[in-house]
Amino acid sequence: MDILKIKITDHISLNKGITPDEAEPLYEMEMNAFRAGQKVVLDFEGVEMLTTAFLNVIIGNLYKDYTSEELKLMLGLEHLDEATAIRIKKVTTNAKSFYNDEKDYSKVIEEVIHES
Repeated sequence: MDILKIKITDHISLNKGITPDEAEPLYEMEMNAFRAGQKVVLDFEGVEMLTTAFLNVIIGNLYKDYTSEELKLMLGLEHLDEATAIRIKKVTTNAKSFYNDEKDYSKVIEEVIHES
């Protein structure tokens, strides 16, 4: 299996991944690689800060189309610091819950919106 290595700092400003919009091109690169049968390795070397919003796009959104087992084979992570690893764990846990129970989450959101 071919590997596409994505160095995160090549795609973010000032070594900080902040906004979902900034993460969207990385997500597209991942999805294109997966469709082409490639494994993706995200390299976090030199990253100073990443928000959960940024990580939701580049990692959380993958759970929309792939299972945890598939992603274990298709996605690698390198040079994670402890803070990033903790955020990624939070993002993956939330994404798994959301995409497994998307209808229930949508129902709760609708109820909250209409009660406001």
